[in-house]
Amino acid sequence: MFRGGLLGVVFAAAACAAAAPSAERTAAFAPAAIPTDRSALEPLTAALRAKVRTLGLNGQPGLGGEKVSRALVLLPADRAKPGVIRFEIGSGERAGVYECEVLGRGRTAFVETPGWLRGTIATTTIWYAPMESENGSTPPGIYDVRNITPSTYEIAFLNSASSLKGEEELVAAVTAEDPDSRPYFSGVWKTWYPRSRRVTPIDMIWSEAYQPRSQGARFPVIERRPKAKTQAEAAFQAKQLRRNPRYYYGPYGRYGLANHTDRWDDPDRRSDPQFASRAELSDFRYRDTDGCLKVRADCLERLNEFVDEQSRLGRRVQYEVRE
Repeated sequence: MFRGGLLGVVFAAAACAAAAPSAERTAAFAPAAIPTDRSALEPLTAALRAKVRTLGLNGQPGLGGEKVSRALVLLPADRAKPGVIRFEIGSGERAGVYECEVLGRGRTAFVETPGWLRGTIATTTIWYAPMESENGSTPPGIYDVRNITPSTYEIAFLNSASSLKGEEELVAAVTAEDPDSRPYFSGVWKTWYPRSRRVTPIDMIWSEAYQPRSQGARFPVIERRPKAKTQAEAAFQAKQLRRNPRYYYGPYGRYGLANHTDRWDDPDRRSDPQFASRAELSDFRYRDTDGCLKVRADCLERLNEFVDEQSRLGRRVQYEVRE
C-alpha cells in the first residue's frame, strides 16, 4: 500500500549518512490495520512499540551543522485511504514512540469532477483533487513545522465575522497582545480547534533546502500567489510576505498547508441531531482535508508536545511525507 521510503538517505547532508538506516527501517514496514470508527492512536502505537523502541529520527545531523528532528508521514497512493504519522517524544510522562492515523487527501466530491482522482471509501465512490491543483492531496516531501501559537504567530481567522459569533473565547485565546511583533503569521479556521481538547494546528512550510533527497525532489517549485481582490486580501498577503518572502512558493505552487484536527469528535457535535446521519461521525475517512494533513485531536495533542519539546532543544522540526 505504501510506496517509496527507499529513495535514499533521509537527510541531504553527507554527515548524516549514519542516521539514514534507522529512518529507512522505520519506513520499511507498513502499519497495522487502521481502525476508522474510533481513535487508532492506542492500537497503532502499541503495534509500533512492539516492533521498535526508538525511531532514531530526533536530533539527527542536518544541513550546515544543525540538528533535525522529524515525524514520518506515510500516505497511501490511494488517498481515499488513511495513512499514518510516526514520531517520538523524548522525555517526560509521555516519552516514547507514537503512531496515529492521518488523512492527506485533496478537496473531495461525491460526483465525478474532470481531472480529479477516483477513490473509494467503504462502498462510496469519491473524487478528490490531484496534488498539483489548489487544495489537492498533500505532496510528498519535507516540511518545516511549527505549532501555530500566539507566542510566535500573528493568527487571523479565515472565517467570516458573522460565523465567529459565539467563538469569542477562542478568538481571545489565540490573539497575541502585540501580534505585529510576532515572527510568523498564519490564517486558521475555527473548526481546527475542537471544543473538547486544547490543541493547536501545526504550520507546514515546504523546506526547499531539504528536498533534493526526498520524494519532493521531483516537483517543480513555483509561485502561485493569488491576485488580491480586496484591500483586506492585499493586507493579508503583505503580512505573510513580510515574515516569509517565499511563502507562496511550493510544489506546483502549493502553499498554506497545515496539520490540524476538527470538531467531529466533540460531544456536542456527536449529540447534535442535525449531524446524526453524517458519515464523518462513524468513519474517519469521510472527513474533509482540503489538501492539509488531518488527524484526530488526541494525536494532535501529542504532536504539539513533540514539536514543542524538540523546538525547545534548539532543533529544526520537520515532517517527512512519503507516499
